[in-house]
Amino acid sequence: MLIILEILVIITTIASWLYMLRKGNGSILSRQGVESLKFYTVLSNIFAGLTAVLTTGFMLFSGGAGTLPYWVGVLKYSSAVSVGLTFLVVMVFLGPRMSYPPLFKGPLLCLHAVGPLLTILSFAVNPMIPRMGFSASFLAVIPTVFYGAGYILNILRNGLGEGENTNDWYGFAIGGIKGIPVAFAVILLVTWGIALLLRMV
Repeated sequence: MLIILEILVIITTIASWLYMLRKGNGSILSRQGVESLKFYTVLSNIFAGLTAVLTTGFMLFSGGAGTLPYWVGVLKYSSAVSVGLTFLVVMVFLGPRMSYPPLFKGPLLCLHAVGPLLTILSFAVNPMIPRMGFSASFLAVIPTVFYGAGYILNILRNGLGEGENTNDWYGFAIGGIKGIPVAFAVILLVTWGIALLLRMV
């Protein structure tokens, strides 16, 4: 059952991203080809998929007994936090602004909901995940820090842009560029909150 969950995460990630690579321009918050990698949604799901491959390999090698190496557990934890942020941002921030149906159309259904929920579940119910220390909650925020830094630097270098050419594709610069650091800080706090919650689990 545990390995099946990991395999579902892998299949969901591969299938949805391959579809986006070929036909990504037909949906909101998606792009065709390599440009799709600019979205946190895509990157966080790929991270979760790769971590699921790693977790599955160790589970098969150990025969489903014992505990995963701590570093594998931290990666699994971090990927669950990352896709958890994706799910939360879609449900709380993007959904009310852009309406929910387009955000769950085609491959976005897997990237925004199915993949994240499967990843979180596969982390929460796996007894082979080692106990996460408090310091691991900070490690789990690192992917978001890197993405956020790149997001901000891109806007500072190339400007906000407009329409389909906007560099603020998630709409965090509602109050202009000056508001982005505040939005970034909020996102990091929310991510850390998710990390602390999942650590309790």
